[in-house]
Amino acid sequence: MNYKIISMDFDGTLLTSDKNVTDATRKELLKYKNDNYIIIGITARNLASASDVCDIKMFNYLILNNGSYIYDVEKCKVININKIDKNIVIDITNHIKDETEQIDYCSLNKYYIYKNKIKQNKDFLVQINNVNEIEETIGRMNIFIKDKNKLIKVKEYIEKTFNDIDVIVMSDTDNKNNREWLVLNSKGTNKLETLKVLCKKLDIPIDKVIFFGDSTNDLSIIGQVGIGIAMGNALEEVKKQSKDITLSNDNDGIAYYLEKYKNNL
Repeated sequence: MNYKIISMDFDGTLLTSDKNVTDATRKELLKYKNDNYIIIGITARNLASASDVCDIKMFNYLILNNGSYIYDVEKCKVININKIDKNIVIDITNHIKDETEQIDYCSLNKYYIYKNKIKQNKDFLVQINNVNEIEETIGRMNIFIKDKNKLIKVKEYIEKTFNDIDVIVMSDTDNKNNREWLVLNSKGTNKLETLKVLCKKLDIPIDKVIFFGDSTNDLSIIGQVGIGIAMGNALEEVKKQSKDITLSNDNDGIAYYLEKYKNNL
């Protein structure tokens, strides 16, 4: 099949455990881009965070904040936004803040950090003392629960109380962390649905898409595209839904697969 789009998650997939893109992976993606494939990064990161870990010019488009934004890299322009209503952001915070050790409110270029001290000196990390300090659109929330045993209970509470919100449990799959937390987006916002919007704009069927992924927020997409490829370090449930498995993120899994099957893509 003549595929048109090569897409991938960032953390645990494109990025190594040290949060780098290897030269081999970057060169392989640029080679395909120069051969007129459309390269799309699909990540829970926002634009500033994505730009912090790689040269985003290797992409044609970025799908950011787990599907909240589509960013045209060449035009430096947002072309689609799915936001969480500000009143819902405030209500959720007021209902669950006592159970949390940290809440991240993610806009296009900022992470507003509530309750926990910022540990990294990054321009896009902003400490807040109250959610009302935020004056811009929020596309995603990360919620870190104090007691891990209450994580599912909090998830179920949010789902029951707030009908306009989708909640997933996220898990790290790299070799540096072993965390679980809740990710909140507006109802119906996920990587697959936003990829469908972009594919429609590009007039490319979803079965012409190759996607590499590893974690929970990749489940919506990995079994629905032309080829969904799980990284070697991916969660077992992601591997079960994928059509193929490559090497891990720390072993150039993307570059290995694209080079190995270059005559079949």
